[in-house]
Amino acid sequence: MLKAFVSFSGGKDSHLSIYKAKETGFEVQALLSMVQEDEKHSASHHIPVDVLRRQSAAMGIPLFVYPTSWETYEINFLRALKELKEKGITSGIFGDIDVLEHREWVERVCQKAGIDPLLPLWGKDHKEVAEEVVHLGFEAYITVVKDGVLPQEYLGRRYNKALIEELLSRGVDPCGEEGEFHTLVTFGPLYRHPVSCTFSGYGFDGKYHFLEVR
Repeated sequence: MLKAFVSFSGGKDSHLSIYKAKETGFEVQALLSMVQEDEKHSASHHIPVDVLRRQSAAMGIPLFVYPTSWETYEINFLRALKELKEKGITSGIFGDIDVLEHREWVERVCQKAGIDPLLPLWGKDHKEVAEEVVHLGFEAYITVVKDGVLPQEYLGRRYNKALIEELLSRGVDPCGEEGEFHTLVTFGPLYRHPVSCTFSGYGFDGKYHFLEVR
């Protein structure tokens, strides 16, 4: 059985990628999360590291976190891959769907580390991917929205069929592939138990509005 890590954001696409990889016979041995330099939140989804650890525990998959700035992201990501390779992990699983620039970056960095990349969602219809997340029973909530794309009122919304249709009617990608929004998964078919958390306030970094998750 091939041993793999998952590039883990805590959101819906990385969870669906884990599910798909396991379906095809991969043994997922690690969750790799790049986090802010203060090690308090994930790099892009602004999810507290403590919540990532609870997701990890609920799935029974070890979490590896690596602090980074955006300027040093590739250097630190490559260091992480090399360390995972030393643990016997030979494949990396990524949740990208169709942004070619992302795929090319993944393939280039994985090649440098001697890791085989797997993109189980690549090329799939966005609406079908979104609906599969819901159909499989993943419980997810919008925790980040891009300013000017979705209003702040979408923060905290449950990711379900009604929301998918609403996003489509607004002309917004229901997968948020271009960073229109990000999600947090709190339960699903990979979980032994739900991850309890609360949404306690709002923040804005000049580009994204986000929920404070506790």
